[in-house]
Amino acid sequence: MRPDYTVIDADGHVDEKAVNWVELLPERYHKDAPCWVSYPDGRKHLVVEGKMWPSRRDFYGQLGMWPEPRKPDHQWGWDRAGMQDPHKRIPDMDLEGIDIAVLFGTFIGLGAAASIEDPGLGMAVSVAYNNWLAEYCKPYADRLKGIAMIPMQDPEAARVEMRRAVEQLDLVGVQVLTNFGGKLLHEAEFDPIWEEAQGLGVPICAHIISTNSAGVDRFDRYVFKHAFYSLDTMLAVASFASGGILERFPKLKVAFMEAGAGWVPWMMDRLHEHYELLPQQMPWQQRSPEDWIASENCFFAVEPEEKTIPFVAQLIGEERLIYASDYSHWDCMCPDSVKAIYERTDISDGLKKKILSENAARLFNL
Repeated sequence: MRPDYTVIDADGHVDEKAVNWVELLPERYHKDAPCWVSYPDGRKHLVVEGKMWPSRRDFYGQLGMWPEPRKPDHQWGWDRAGMQDPHKRIPDMDLEGIDIAVLFGTFIGLGAAASIEDPGLGMAVSVAYNNWLAEYCKPYADRLKGIAMIPMQDPEAARVEMRRAVEQLDLVGVQVLTNFGGKLLHEAEFDPIWEEAQGLGVPICAHIISTNSAGVDRFDRYVFKHAFYSLDTMLAVASFASGGILERFPKLKVAFMEAGAGWVPWMMDRLHEHYELLPQQMPWQQRSPEDWIASENCFFAVEPEEKTIPFVAQLIGEERLIYASDYSHWDCMCPDSVKAIYERTDISDGLKKKILSENAARLFNL
């Protein structure tokens, strides 16, 4: 059984590993262009601006770059060909039951670019990535929708590239990191990004991972580092809902990707309590953080097997949740992710349709 409506994957991924960045960047940036280096034991790391990303010590612990999950043999993992070749992705989408896929990066877009110190290089890499992603989507423009990368090193340049990516390349949203070099998103220097996105009517998508992810330095194993990625997303939610971003930009739409949603009710209670007890420390707030979290501004990508989906939907509204396949990262459920939601017996048919289709269509203006 498959849905008889358009299924929208709000968070699929492309793989930029084979991209020749030297060919895509201006000559003055060739020496600092992203490239891959291999170690004798088989590990690979991305080097950007002469810096290794991620570092084994800070990020992947003792397990190296490629985790080997224990899951059903038929489920896909890393290096699915469709992540680099759109012609091979479409059959995978058909098998999964996905009609439209919204696409994020994997290496450059999800963190490596944040390590760039030169704002000019940051802008050049963003332009190159967005051009490459638009070309990837082009053969199936009705089914593949890209999310733009922006140079958060320079928010004014970011708004210029955001406008180009949306108006000229037809990308449908903008990806930001959950923090940038340890700076929280509600700091005023990032306001040009939120202002531009609001003006363009496209969503901001706060996607794990960041360079200064909460807890990363406390664990020595990737299993724990990965389990707590959601902590950074919680901080991002606080920035939008109680740090003043949505107060300043009340028409901005923001989606929180790949962090699940079971923690959202706790976050609502926690922030509301502190808003009541310490309002003098949030003098900009005209609306309770819990109201913002449950508002039409905020969307949360759910994991297909999250047990708390019915409760979260009841508390924040059925219109707030979106489906994400995570195609094709090591922990994705593909090709079973649509099936995992559609065959659940604890979710109404109406809520399934909103999660799998209607909410993402509204978020991304599809």
